[in-house]
Amino acid sequence: MVEFRNTGMTAWEHDVEKIGVEYSGDSNLITVDPPLQLLPKGSRVHTGQSYQFPFLISAHNVGQVKLAFAVVRLLPSGKTNRISDPVFLSMEITTGLPHNDQNSGSIQVTAGPLHVPVELDGMPAGLTPLTLPHIPVGIHHVVVKGKEGVMESDIEVKPNSIHSITYSPEKSGVLIETKESLLLENSNPVLTLILSNFFIILGVIITLTTVAVISIVVISGEIKRIKFVVSHVLPYSFQKESGRDFAVETRRRISSDDVRFDPVAGLFKQGDKKSLKLKITNMGTKPIVVDTIRIEPGVCRIVFREIFDDDPGDCEVSQAVSYIDGNGKEKSRVIHLQYRIMPRDLDLSWFFERFIQKKGNIIAILKIKNNNPFPLEADSILLASGEERGIELVMDVPDSDELSVYKKLRILTENEYSFPLSVKIPYNKGIFLFFSKKYSESLEWFNQQIDLGNDDGTLKRYRDLIKRKMDSSSEVNTMDSSDIRDHEPDVKRKVDAQEGNATQVSLSPSLTGFPDSLLPIYKPSALISTDRLGIMYRALRAADNIEVAVRVLDSGVIPASQVELQIQAWRSLKHMNIMQIKFWERDPVYFLEFDLPSGAIQSKKRIYSLADLKVPIPARAALRIVRGLAEGIDYIHRQGVRHYLLEPSVIFLDDGLQPKISGFDTSALIQSGIPDDCWVIAPEQRNPEKFGNPGKKTDIYQVGAIFYYLLSGQVLNCFESISSLPSHFRSDYGVYDPIIKKSVHIDKNERYGDIREMIHEIDTLLQTFKK
Repeated sequence: MVEFRNTGMTAWEHDVEKIGVEYSGDSNLITVDPPLQLLPKGSRVHTGQSYQFPFLISAHNVGQVKLAFAVVRLLPSGKTNRISDPVFLSMEITTGLPHNDQNSGSIQVTAGPLHVPVELDGMPAGLTPLTLPHIPVGIHHVVVKGKEGVMESDIEVKPNSIHSITYSPEKSGVLIETKESLLLENSNPVLTLILSNFFIILGVIITLTTVAVISIVVISGEIKRIKFVVSHVLPYSFQKESGRDFAVETRRRISSDDVRFDPVAGLFKQGDKKSLKLKITNMGTKPIVVDTIRIEPGVCRIVFREIFDDDPGDCEVSQAVSYIDGNGKEKSRVIHLQYRIMPRDLDLSWFFERFIQKKGNIIAILKIKNNNPFPLEADSILLASGEERGIELVMDVPDSDELSVYKKLRILTENEYSFPLSVKIPYNKGIFLFFSKKYSESLEWFNQQIDLGNDDGTLKRYRDLIKRKMDSSSEVNTMDSSDIRDHEPDVKRKVDAQEGNATQVSLSPSLTGFPDSLLPIYKPSALISTDRLGIMYRALRAADNIEVAVRVLDSGVIPASQVELQIQAWRSLKHMNIMQIKFWERDPVYFLEFDLPSGAIQSKKRIYSLADLKVPIPARAALRIVRGLAEGIDYIHRQGVRHYLLEPSVIFLDDGLQPKISGFDTSALIQSGIPDDCWVIAPEQRNPEKFGNPGKKTDIYQVGAIFYYLLSGQVLNCFESISSLPSHFRSDYGVYDPIIKKSVHIDKNERYGDIREMIHEIDTLLQTFKK
C-alpha cells in the first residue's frame, strides 16, 4: 500500500479529472502492477485527508530496488501529468520462504464525496474512501453506515485480489440507532457518561433555557419602556423611523430544506454528445444528497443531465430531479432545460428581435443570418452568403401559460436539402393581452408568473414596461404596441398613422457591430476596446442618461453553456483593480454593463485600454500600472480564480493610472486553441507536456510580459528565454532587469512563488521616485 496525503487546495477525485498514483521506477528486478492506480470512480479525497493506493509488486531476483511513486492527473490523450513531487522508497529483495501475505487480498470502499464509517467483520475499520489491506482469503462481511442508511456486503477475498465496494443509498437499509448501539465496548467514556445521565442533563438544560427566556422577556420589556419614554422626550427628527427587521425576516424564511436549481443553457452541434449543466445550491440548513453527491448548506454543486435530442434549433425539455432532503426524505423537483442544437453542416445564427402589430395580427420578427459561402432559403426568403434578414412569424392565440412558444422554419440549401429549424419566441398570454389592449389583465398575468417563482428576466422587463404604460395612460391615450420588445426601449418612435401598416421604429445610427436589439437600452457613442471575447463600447444608458461601458460577448468564441457560470464567478469578485459587472443579460445576445473607466490622456487623445497606449511609456507610469495589475491578480488568486489571458485589450485605465482588469475565466477559450498572435501566453500554455500545467505562475508571467511591453515597447516570445532586458534599451533601466528576468522565466519553477513577492520589489522601486 502506498499512502498519499492531499496537502493541496483542491480535492482529488475521479470525475471530470482523473487522479491517481503512478509508479515510475525502471528496475528490472521487480514488476509493479498496475503501473497507474486511479482513485475509484466517484470518490473524492479532500484537503488534509489520506488515501492508500494498492500495488502488487512481484520480485524476479534479489537486490536493492528504489521505488518512485507520484500523484498524477490522467489526460484524455492517455498521458499523465505530475501534480506532486515523486516519493522514493528503498526495498531490499532477499531469498526466503513465501510470506503469509500471499494468502490475502485487499478491499477498497468508497462513498463518492461522502466520508462514512466502515466495519469489517464487526470491527470499525475507518472512514471512506478506504483501502483495507492484508485481508485473509475467505468470506468477509463489510458494513458501510451512511446517514441515508446502512449497506451490508459479503465479499469473497481471493489471493492477491482487489475488491471495490461503492456505497449507494439505494442499496442500503434503514438504520435505527439505540442507546445500546452507541455504547460499544470501545466507545468514548465521556460519551458513555453523558448517555448514562441523559435525562438529568436534559432537565438541567431545559431549566437553564427557561430562565434565560424569562430574563430576555423581562429585559425586552424594560427596553421597550425606555424607548417609549425617549420617543416622548426627543423631537420627532431624532426618532428612528420604524421599519422591518430584515435579519429576523430572513431567519424566519430559512427552511431546513430549500434547494435552488439553476439550469445552464447549452449550445451543441448536431451529432455531438450533449450534457447540460445543472447548478444546485443548498439554501437550507441541513445537507442534501443529489445523484449521490452530498451538498452542504450554502454550497453549490454542478451535476449533468444528458440530452438525447438531435433535431436542430432551439429546444426545451422538462426533467424531474430527485434528491434526499435534510430529513432523509426523497423529494423531486421538475426543471426546464433549454438548449440550442446547431445544424451539422450549416453555419446559421438567429435571434428574436421584437414584436409588431400588423393588419390586426401579432407578428414576431426573427433575425436570421447565413454565415455559409453559399445562398440558402429560410421560409422561402432567400439569404445570400453573409446576409442577415428579418422573418415575420404570425403569432396565434396562446392556449396555455407557457412563457415561450417554438416555431418551425423550413431551411432549404442549394443542393435542395431541406429540414425544419425550431426557433424560440418569447410569446405568451401576457403579450397577447397587451396587444389586445387589456393592460390590467396583462400586468396581472406577468405578476402571477413572477409570484409562482419564474425568475426569467424577460417577465420582469415586460411587467415594468406595462406598469409605465399604464402610469402614463392619462397623458397618452393610445399605446404603441411595438414597444414590447425583447429588451425594454426608451427611445422616441414614429407611429405610422395609416391603419394596417406595421409600427416603425426611428433609431439613431449605431456603431458598427453594436447589436440593433440593444439600441432601445443603450445609445453607443464610441468603441472602447476589442478583445478576443467581444467588444467594449462607450454608451449612454437610455433609462437615466448615464454613461457606462457595455461589453458585447462573441458567443462563437465561448460556448453558451459555459458563459453564465463564468460570468457569475467573475461577478462575485470585488476589488478596486477589477472591473465590476453591474448588470448582464443573455437575450438576445450576451452583454455586460460596467462603470465607465475614466481613461488617460496621451497625445491629446483619451484612451481607455492598454491596447491603445503608445509604448514605451515612462518607467514610473509603467510601475504604477503594473503594481495595480499585480494587486488585482493577487486578489483573484486568493479567491481561487485564474485569468490566463491578460492581454492589453482587457486592461483598462481609471483615475491615477489605476488599471482595471476586465474579462473572466477564459479556460474555455484556452481549451479551444490559443491564437498564434497572443504574445502574453506563457510557455506552459503552449506546451504543457514540456513546461507543466498552467497555474498562478502563468498569470505572474503575463504580468511580467505586460511590464516588459510598457517599458520597452517590445513583445516576448514564450518559447525563448528573454535576451534583450530593459537595460538593452536604456542603460538606466538596469534596475528593472531582475523583476523581468524573475517574472517571465521560461521555467515556471524559477519565477516568483507568489505575486506578492513581485509587488514588494515594485514598491521598493517606486520609493526611489519619492526621494
